[in-house]
Amino acid sequence: MPLPAVQPLILADGRRLGYARYGAADGRPVFYLHGLPGSRFECRLIDRAAQTAGVCVIAPERPGYGQSSPRPADGLLNDARDIRALADALHIDCFAVIGVSGGAPSALACAHAMPDRVLKISLVAGLGPLYVAELRADLRRTLRLLVRLASARPRLFSLAFGRPVAMLGRHWPGLLIRLMAMLNGAPDRRTLLQPSTVRHFAPSLRACFAQGDRGGLRDLRQYRRRWDFELGAIAQPVQLWHGLRDRVVPPSHSRYLHARLPASTLELVADAGHFSLPIEHQQEILTALR
Repeated sequence: MPLPAVQPLILADGRRLGYARYGAADGRPVFYLHGLPGSRFECRLIDRAAQTAGVCVIAPERPGYGQSSPRPADGLLNDARDIRALADALHIDCFAVIGVSGGAPSALACAHAMPDRVLKISLVAGLGPLYVAELRADLRRTLRLLVRLASARPRLFSLAFGRPVAMLGRHWPGLLIRLMAMLNGAPDRRTLLQPSTVRHFAPSLRACFAQGDRGGLRDLRQYRRRWDFELGAIAQPVQLWHGLRDRVVPPSHSRYLHARLPASTLELVADAGHFSLPIEHQQEILTALR
């Protein structure tokens, strides 16, 4: 079970920052930045593995998700400032960061903004910068359309896609999980349809869409904009993990990041998809990060 529930942190500007803790209470601290869709409850999927690895996982929610107050898409480094405030409040001086899927850009921003505190980074099926044309082109056509629509016509995006998906996530998360499984390859279908995955992932989807599609829309708009830091300035060790059967974020994204991060390693997993990688290989990823 996760560690005892905590109240949202009230930031200096009055916003709330929702988060939860998992794993070993006295373990080495690791901040886990969730994907899209995701929330503070996503780490229910790795709680037992974190206990075994001796890791205390802190899982904050980005603005507009779960208990976290909304904030405009005003730069990844501002996301890093929220993580710094949470680390300060928890009296954590140094820590590692995991960025899963759409959490990868914020994880890299944390490394850039806090070089004296972020010791190591792990990116799992990490999303690359979508302002780079070739990385956008590698996405499936439907995803390219959604990214463009969120940036150029946010109201239309919400009406046609964001709000219906948010309603599914809040009220019928099991159905949304099955739809996600149908849209992906065999490794992801196998993992997502396991009863244990549905049991742990469903609460995360409910929390993810507690504020409708605000968090997801903000993320998509931010991903499309030029990142406000340089990859080449990140000196900490970065471990990149990517499944070769990932149909959501293509492996080319991790290859792009690996080529530009000075101290990175890349692990390509042959029979892993987008969702199966962080779930089925959680022990390996956590142990390597520790």
